[in-house]
Amino acid sequence: MLRFVFSVLCAVFLSILCVAQVETASAIPAPRAASFCDLKRNPANYDGQWITVRGRVSMEFEDFSLYDPECNASNLPGVWLTFGGDQDEITVFCCVNRTRKKGADLEVGGHRVPLVRDEALRELQRVLQTQRLRRPDGHQCESDECYFYRPVTATITGLFLAGQAGGENSLPGYGHLGCCHLLVIKQVTDVSAERTQVPAGGQVKCAREAWDISPPDATNLKNLLACATSRDEACDHDRQGAFTRIAAHWTDRIDVTSGHEDRYEDANADSIGSWVSADLLTSYSVVEKKASTTAKLSITRQMCVAVSNESPNVPSDHVSCQEYAMSWRDDDASAQLVDRLMEKENFDAADARIAEASKAILSEGDQSWRLGDPKIAA
Repeated sequence: MLRFVFSVLCAVFLSILCVAQVETASAIPAPRAASFCDLKRNPANYDGQWITVRGRVSMEFEDFSLYDPECNASNLPGVWLTFGGDQDEITVFCCVNRTRKKGADLEVGGHRVPLVRDEALRELQRVLQTQRLRRPDGHQCESDECYFYRPVTATITGLFLAGQAGGENSLPGYGHLGCCHLLVIKQVTDVSAERTQVPAGGQVKCAREAWDISPPDATNLKNLLACATSRDEACDHDRQGAFTRIAAHWTDRIDVTSGHEDRYEDANADSIGSWVSADLLTSYSVVEKKASTTAKLSITRQMCVAVSNESPNVPSDHVSCQEYAMSWRDDDASAQLVDRLMEKENFDAADARIAEASKAILSEGDQSWRLGDPKIAA
């Protein structure tokens, strides 16, 4: 069953790249101005057209899309982004190889889409991808909480392709698992981004302390946190109120609305709620003591502070990261063979060839960056 799903997904993606007649870069018409809201509500009106649109850019695991908080209705398909030219993908999603053949522009929907490589493009990639590798306390980052720049806004000129949803519950066919319509980026302009509170650089030291609560306070606090699985819109406020009360116990001054539900701590089977501040330095985790005869809660507070003389960089400092990636698909011979095997649904042979080519990555090619300064290599 999994192989069948995989083959269908690959077939869908490959069909996107197949073209009968390819429009040349010199024949690209002047782009049509579009608003994101109209693009999302009336995608068919822009299908196959070159457009210019401004919006916020979302990028994390299995997500590279355009959005606008004013018209981001969940019942409408989104707008997936990808780069023209030979630019590698910058996000991981199923079922696409992230690297592209160098020297050849992307061809899609009967059009060849070049990519303008300039300072605006580099700035977009910088603010989208620059992040901490781990939280200050050493835990792995979740979702978009560790990025140094959010939100990110840009004006994008490119080719728009409306997906062809076949029914009420079907998906348009582009992007991760066919989630969305598609906007292929030709040029980026007017990039703006806000620096988040996530600390960059420096060293911090974290300490924990616990607070055990018995009824009736424990019962009242648990009721506020019980909104985790409720559909009541007021529950978000209740959970915020719960963590405001918890912070007051330690006289912590927090902005509960700018923090995150702490998914890492919620992985604990006994946890009924966790929260971490926007700067990732203060967190609270609430655990129910089910073994006791009366309802009790144990709340753990973690506070991280900068080590003297090694404080994090100030938010106004320019922060950037570089990403290095190698893929078995960079070997044309391997890529062509795997594609032929996949077309014949000979998945075992394709997997074996991918494994063989991947092993070569470890012993061939320029990997000097891995042996350099640890901070740079990281």
